[in-house]
Amino acid sequence: MGLGTIIAINERRGMFVVKSDDGEYSTWSLNDSIDLELNSRVKGDLDALGSETLLYVSTGEPFEASGESGPSSLVAALRIARQ
Repeated sequence: MGLGTIIAINERRGMFVVKSDDGEYSTWSLNDSIDLELNSRVKGDLDALGSETLLYVSTGEPFEASGESGPSSLVAALRIARQ
């Protein structure tokens, strides 16, 4: 399980970008009703593609999301989230 920080949120598309503590970026679709905030910490398989349960560290609340990119560059992850 990896730890990461939410660095971008596209509420219109329901997507967010996580920077892992390893320095990799991944783009996610939110499949849950949780309200995410910038700079919040998440925990889970941040390299996953497809459905995954992540943990919102500040509240301890699990939530469902789908990995859309796997590990990628910042530019690529932001491009996917903003399309």
